Amino acid sequence: MATPQWIKKLGGHASELYMCAELSKRGIPNALLPENFSDDDILIGNKAATHTGFIQVKACHPDRSKSFILRTTDEVWCSAAANQFCAFVWLGRPSTFESPRYWLAMKREVGDACVAHPAHGTDNWERRFYPRDLNPEWENRWTLFEEFLPID
Repeated sequence: MATPQWIKKLGGHASELYMCAELSKRGIPNALLPENFSDDDILIGNKAATHTGFIQVKACHPDRSKSFILRTTDEVWCSAAANQFCAFVWLGRPSTFESPRYWLAMKREVGDACVAHPAHGTDNWERRFYPRDLNPEWENRWTLFEEFLPID
């Protein structure tokens, strides 16, 4: 049986909230953007208002899917600005109390990964990435957000 769309949306929303919580516990101001806000889910900034950024969150609920899905259209991220990021949030299995996992990348790095995907240049719009396919250096790469950290 196919998973209803509303359940899929809950998984995406949970991933966005997890990401906001992780940013908040590091002292990084953030806000959820309206749904379908042009490929971005979270707005971040620093208290001094000298840096702002945008994060696109990609969710994976392992009880329903084993991969993160990107699209042909995400290949344009190769030219994304330096303040645009992508967070892959692996929600974990509730039945085994598995904790979420995070992979954090510049959006342009994700665009490059989409171009390097085997489906590039074919009629297939899907760019599926399993956790093993993501750059291992991206896991827990919270250093990407250092410029947004509070200054003592």
